[in-house]
Amino acid sequence: MSQAKTGIAKAREQVAKIIDDVDSLPSLPSIVMKLIEVVNAPDSSAEDAAALIQQDPALTSKMIRLANSAFYGIPRSVSSVTSAVVALGFNTIRTLVLGASVAQIFDGKHSLDMDRFWKHSVVTAMASKAIVRHLMGVRVMDPETAFCAGILHDIGKLILSQYMPGDYGAICNAAKERGIPIVDAENMVLGINHAQIGKILSDKWTLPPVLEYAIVGHHALDSLGETSHMANVVHLANIMAHDLGCNQWDGEACVPENPNCRTELKIGDADYEKIIYNLEISMEKSHEFLAVIR
Repeated sequence: MSQAKTGIAKAREQVAKIIDDVDSLPSLPSIVMKLIEVVNAPDSSAEDAAALIQQDPALTSKMIRLANSAFYGIPRSVSSVTSAVVALGFNTIRTLVLGASVAQIFDGKHSLDMDRFWKHSVVTAMASKAIVRHLMGVRVMDPETAFCAGILHDIGKLILSQYMPGDYGAICNAAKERGIPIVDAENMVLGINHAQIGKILSDKWTLPPVLEYAIVGHHALDSLGETSHMANVVHLANIMAHDLGCNQWDGEACVPENPNCRTELKIGDADYEKIIYNLEISMEKSHEFLAVIR
């Protein structure tokens, strides 16, 4: 067997172990799981959420910092957790606790440049939110859920990068040298890609279907078997982030845009350029959100 084939076989064996041993993958902290339940419950109050958040000093600090950051532009100073919950809203809280948890859980050795990874994720989130706001007159979708989907869309890369850093680093190098999207290099070497790996963690964390569809389908909309508007949103937002230079490395190849995506979202070329223009102006704000969750 050639050295290349041996390397592929070894990498696939490692991926198979990750998939087979789901229990070894990280769990969300119990307080985060409880908080997501509270956020999703229709009869929950701001006081219910605040009572949980205050049990975690680090989360309390992050919540207050985010509420007072220019990222959300709340016009008054926020000093209590309850006030922060009211000002930010439940879906923003879900994004914060999930984003901060992911950053903490995967804060280890990686083959990815984590600064660039998170910049791409946050700009994709900002683009997702901007697209949904643009669609307000067309479809009822929640901008903060779109932002959360953008934050989480590449979570499968974190699993591959942390659990098999040597092999995943080689996959990234192969994608760079060949000028192909990383998802194609993953498929060639591993027989599976980061979006599919992301589904495994999404299932373990019991994320809402709207978030799971975005994670699984943002590179392959047709694979969902049904139209997921949020997957379309994140697919296009991911491309926008690449267009703005928020890549894993300079010149990283991006997955081609699905020909039906803009039709499904009713976004024309002028709409696309307007969203990109506004994103470029506000992109510096991504640092503020990153500073809070990391």
